[in-house]
Amino acid sequence: MKHFIFFIAVIFLGLFLAVLNKNEQSTITSTVPTLRVFGYASFTGRWGPGPLLKEQFEKTCKCKVEFIEGSDSGILLQRLKIEGESLGADLVIGLDQFDLSKAMAEQTWRKLSLGELNVYDSVKPALSNGSFIPYDWGALTFVARKNELTNYPDTLDELLAPELNKKIALEDPRTSSPGMQFLYWVLKSKGEEEGFKFLDKIMAQAHSFSPTWSTAYGLFTSKQAKLAYSYVTSPLYHELEEKRQDYTALPFAEPLPVQFEFVGIPEFCRHCELAEKFINLMLSNEGQKTIMEKNYMFPVMKGIMEGTPFANALVHVKTMDQFEVPSVTEVERILKRWTEIRRGALN
Repeated sequence: MKHFIFFIAVIFLGLFLAVLNKNEQSTITSTVPTLRVFGYASFTGRWGPGPLLKEQFEKTCKCKVEFIEGSDSGILLQRLKIEGESLGADLVIGLDQFDLSKAMAEQTWRKLSLGELNVYDSVKPALSNGSFIPYDWGALTFVARKNELTNYPDTLDELLAPELNKKIALEDPRTSSPGMQFLYWVLKSKGEEEGFKFLDKIMAQAHSFSPTWSTAYGLFTSKQAKLAYSYVTSPLYHELEEKRQDYTALPFAEPLPVQFEFVGIPEFCRHCELAEKFINLMLSNEGQKTIMEKNYMFPVMKGIMEGTPFANALVHVKTMDQFEVPSVTEVERILKRWTEIRRGALN
């Protein structure tokens, strides 16, 4: 009997110590701050730069990093507007220049003081907004498979060729950042009136207008389309990740549009200083290299892509020189007109 009582006592003591240890661990864990980063899926997902940046940051920050996934970059603002502070984001990653005016109108953002940044001259105009910092950029064009078309288009008008009828994967500019880039590219290249006439024609020519870039590009890679509107670095992805060299980014007579991606800290942030430190990591040599190699975009800081295949991707590319942040009114106006054309094409 004594042995039995002793045995029970030992069990209860063990359970008590286990519970006590668990409570102590919970207390320690609860005191570690969690930086919540809101970004689009291809950035925060398994194959994007997010997980590596998280690993690098957690080595020194004495914190945890948690990602809030926002699907396509074009949907970030919509969700941020709907959920606001309840989203719990300390940092927002992935807005482009078409989002900035609306972001400023719908939310209050902290001013960023990151000192002098050693960026390329072409990036400096994108630093003019004190609340948003560009962390990468990309040029957009049409991507094709080699030896699949008789004639490859090198002007916008050649996209209307019969061979490409229902063979072009495009993105919806209302929900997709690349879709908005294509719309603006057409209008800037042709002028507004001629541009909308062209867009009216491309409605019937396109295979589809997908809600996200990934959906449109998936149609292309599954061979449901012969062209996809994507990034000049897309063939580089296939070459480095898949060891395939049968994809090509098409040079166009019209200078290609440039997309800058920005990061910002909303005023309702809970761990604002950690958010700023995360931005510093994104702009460090290590962070820029990670973003370049995982996001397949060009770095904004000098000395990162020189001597790499990424520099070669720009050799035959001519891009638009002017950086613009269109007003909310301007973006809404051209989207309204695009929507009217789209509805007419569907009726």
